[in-house]
Amino acid sequence: MFLGWYDPDKKKPARAKLAEASERYQEKFGRPPAACLTSNADAEDLGNDPKAPALPVRGVAFIPRHTFYVGVDELPAAMAEAA
Repeated sequence: MFLGWYDPDKKKPARAKLAEASERYQEKFGRPPAACLTSNADAEDLGNDPKAPALPVRGVAFIPRHTFYVGVDELPAAMAEAA
């Protein structure tokens, strides 16, 4: 299950947006998220940011910029690699 988070503020770094999304997920579900799905551009920003939260991030083409889905990736590993 994922929680969707959209923050179009271009002045705020992706790491801050991901941290806010993770915090909200923990408040709502009582546990920290285990993965993040986001746009390829945001995934690249997070991968190049040493201060980004330590959370596995996967960039996918169908998610628009400034959108983060945090939660538990329930796809089997083989299907996740194909996505």
